[in-house]
Amino acid sequence: MYITALDFGSSHIKGVIADLKKDGSLVVLKTIKKESAGIKRGEIVYPEETVKSLFEVLSEARHFDKRCLKTLVCGLSGTKSKFGLSHASVSIPRPDMEIIPEDVERVIHESMAINLPAGWQILHSLPREYVIDDMQIDDADVVGLSGKKLEANVIIISIFSSIRKNFDKVLQLVFGKKSDFSGSIIFSPLACDRAVLSKQQRELGVVLIDVGFGTTSIVVYQDGKMLLAKVLPVGAGNISNDIAIGLKCSVDAAERIKVASGCAFARDVAAKDKFNLSEFDEEHDVTISRKYVAEIIEVRAREIFGLVQAELKVLGKAGKLPAGAVVTGGGAKMPGILNVAREELKLPAQVGLPNTDEFEKNNPRLDDELSDPQMAVACGLLLQQADMLIKRHAGITPLGGGKGGGWLERGSIIAKLIRTFITLD
Repeated sequence: MYITALDFGSSHIKGVIADLKKDGSLVVLKTIKKESAGIKRGEIVYPEETVKSLFEVLSEARHFDKRCLKTLVCGLSGTKSKFGLSHASVSIPRPDMEIIPEDVERVIHESMAINLPAGWQILHSLPREYVIDDMQIDDADVVGLSGKKLEANVIIISIFSSIRKNFDKVLQLVFGKKSDFSGSIIFSPLACDRAVLSKQQRELGVVLIDVGFGTTSIVVYQDGKMLLAKVLPVGAGNISNDIAIGLKCSVDAAERIKVASGCAFARDVAAKDKFNLSEFDEEHDVTISRKYVAEIIEVRAREIFGLVQAELKVLGKAGKLPAGAVVTGGGAKMPGILNVAREELKLPAQVGLPNTDEFEKNNPRLDDELSDPQMAVACGLLLQQADMLIKRHAGITPLGGGKGGGWLERGSIIAKLIRTFITLD
């Protein structure tokens, strides 16, 4: 079965195509990366502009193999998202008191019966821990255990309805009909977590920081339990804007300067290290100190990690996560970024790369393309979808637990649209 994972980023739409074999192995076949439009701070703001980028990605996927569009999994993000906890319990009505998958589904469904503010909807309900007859169960799989009462503490990820609505509109415009998207949609920070973090890091305590172009998302774990998943409204794109203002050049030139000569830790840059701005912007023939650029970058980098630190303080975890900080996303490629993270967070820090050991590759160059912090979300989406398909085959409830998560069911309208699309010549 072919799976195509799509990460809708503020600067690029990244895609990974893979083949899920019957034995559960996942073979990556191709990666795709196209500039995005109409996406700000991780949210689709102008659907009509986003359509062109998505169509280019889907066309390239279809040209590679029509089967690539039969199963899609998309990342959904944005600052208008919330992390919350809910609790629910159900009785086990059978004489043998053995817990079956339907009982797990019932308790998760009950946990979703919460009052949300107007305009918000649940995207995921994820069991964090189970309790059977007042005994906490560390194992995430309670099917087959026995008890009179099953309780669940559940993570609720909710989003503002306009985020989902604009996402649906893009799909409608691409496929030419109006309908609700009912394929697999995963909150992007969760996908990043799946691709980058190890079980040991989650057990020890860790903060995953995905520095994207328009946003920075964080996921915090302690004792194997997720404590927070949040999207902050600042990212590496803000650094480019700061450089443009500081050097009085175009944003495009500032982005190129950031990539070619940027450093987030000014103390690592020699005062005599300079470059001519005309190398990046022909309209400006002036010599620029690379240290000055680094100072501009460092201010914004410290602001980003300062916001992360503020969230950790609220949780009571500032400086108390033994596995430290794992920095991923495009911003993680900036020289000096880890030094800033260590100073601001008072934690050890490392760059987080997608765990490609879970993939088989049919081409050696795919190793380099996948071992990139920018591909963390796309890789995580792929792994999450594979997990869900395997669990579904085994009769286990998929991620989402009900409303909002969704599968690309054969009878869904979007599946019909996709089947129509892939048969067009």
